[in-house]
Amino acid sequence: MKSIGVYLGAHYGNDNSFRESVITLAKEITNLGLVLVYGGSSLGLMGLLANSVKAYGGKVIGITTHQLIEKEQPLDTLDELYVVNSMQERKQILQQKSDMFVVMPGGLGTLEEACETWNAIKIGLFNKPIGFLNVAGYFNELFAFIHTCEKTGFLSEEHKRIPKINADIKLLLGELIENLEILQKNHYKRADNELFHSL
Repeated sequence: MKSIGVYLGAHYGNDNSFRESVITLAKEITNLGLVLVYGGSSLGLMGLLANSVKAYGGKVIGITTHQLIEKEQPLDTLDELYVVNSMQERKQILQQKSDMFVVMPGGLGTLEEACETWNAIKIGLFNKPIGFLNVAGYFNELFAFIHTCEKTGFLSEEHKRIPKINADIKLLLGELIENLEILQKNHYKRADNELFHSL
């Protein structure tokens, strides 16, 4: 069973489309048979996503820290809950347990997690697809900045194009799953070639 890590806010934001898109994402995650991996909180969009996936009959894994467990109040309906010692460990476990990633509207924590994952892919720590769900143009200004990074010589076009960006949930998930299948096929081909040459 494949898993999807989702980065999103512990607040609801002030646009109803954020909540609506979270519920739609939850339905698509469940329809595709994916396991949700997220930060464990019961608050805001994070809690709405986890509750919605559970309501649709899906599986949810939460990861939080000892420092945040009282503040974020993890759901008691989670299938698995990991309580770790640091934010860094939380991010690492979420990355390890996810086969692909979706970034939704959120604040600094969401942005940090998304950029750290993007950069980890860029430098080759792992090779997993990541996409931004651009609800109501939420990430337009972020990617305008990314374009400036490329234009001024601080980011290559190849690395700029690592994440998929789409406002349509079904299309975005379709792209990520297709990319995951390609990456896995290439991985198995490399493994077979290495085995052949070692014989």
